[in-house]
Amino acid sequence: MKSVNRLAAASVVAALALTGCAGGGDTLEEGADGLTKLTIGISPFQDTYLPIIGEEQGWFEEAGLDVELKSLAWNAITPALISGDVDMAVNNTTGVVSIANSDPDIVYAYGWNPFTEGSALMIRDDGNLKTIDELESELGDREEARTAMIESLAGKTIVTTLATDMGKQINDALTSVGMDETDVEFVDMDPDAGLAAFLSGTGDAYLGGVPQRSRALDEGMQIGLSGPELAPPPINGIITKRGYVENNQDAILAFLNVMHRIVRYCDAETDACGTTITDRLNEETAAGLTLDGFKEYWQNIELYAGNAADAKSMILDEGGVAYWKATWDSDNSYLVDTGAIPAPVDTGDHFLMQDIWDAYVAEYGADETGY
Repeated sequence: MKSVNRLAAASVVAALALTGCAGGGDTLEEGADGLTKLTIGISPFQDTYLPIIGEEQGWFEEAGLDVELKSLAWNAITPALISGDVDMAVNNTTGVVSIANSDPDIVYAYGWNPFTEGSALMIRDDGNLKTIDELESELGDREEARTAMIESLAGKTIVTTLATDMGKQINDALTSVGMDETDVEFVDMDPDAGLAAFLSGTGDAYLGGVPQRSRALDEGMQIGLSGPELAPPPINGIITKRGYVENNQDAILAFLNVMHRIVRYCDAETDACGTTITDRLNEETAAGLTLDGFKEYWQNIELYAGNAADAKSMILDEGGVAYWKATWDSDNSYLVDTGAIPAPVDTGDHFLMQDIWDAYVAEYGADETGY
């Protein structure tokens, strides 16, 4: 693996050793029951809602944490983190890169969920766009079909959520064939609102989250292009502020320990896990995600690390299915090129997963099993 730049003044490993030290209001509060209070921002998707399993199973309490989960729209996560409404949040590298120039304290702490095949550009079943599969049948070559599919978007209207990984995915696809955002028309909306607009007739194509993809499929839409054929995959995990990393090693590692435990539980008890997640999602959104849909997606269109060894092989290893540096560089390229950020965001200052992974393995080991 390529070396990762460290913080100039002190490495994150050294900072992690300062557990519980005072400073900047970043030390977590301990409640009367002895549990460490921690507020986590989550968004209503089947993957980012996984922490509710730990809440319902009582595993956060077992780990010494009093966790409050706040459900927020995807594009409301980083503002909530910056304002202090949440201590940490489930988000991805794009969320950090998009905001780090204006708030240098925002960091990507640890990832466990590469969105490998999750991104999908949905098109109308009765529209004038063809899927990559249809084009491959005509052209006889997958790569030519990919290029033809993307080029066919010229002059079309695409509904997505810009300045997030969703917008980045389609922009990366355009760039890969020599096009850019000026070749299409974007409608920038929150994923749920965008889906509703798309299903009502707005736009030629739509890119949102997995629940929205599921709903679009149920409504007869087709997958035009998906997964790595769009762009390097987003990597869901914990984002937070540097002060929390510096002051709260035990709480952060305990939270991550529960997240790996949740993944192992969902691997073993996929029906029970999926029922909990889909019930909550469908109460709070119009996604209409079914248990069968959850099971189809689990460890399929996106992957989940059941322990630290899995996280390393997927994300930290250069040959991993979602090598973090490729995704980070893609984030920088997209956000700089579109003018969303003024300059690339340095990895050494803002991607802290390797150091936190080292601390996690020292505490819990790399190869945890069971739940």
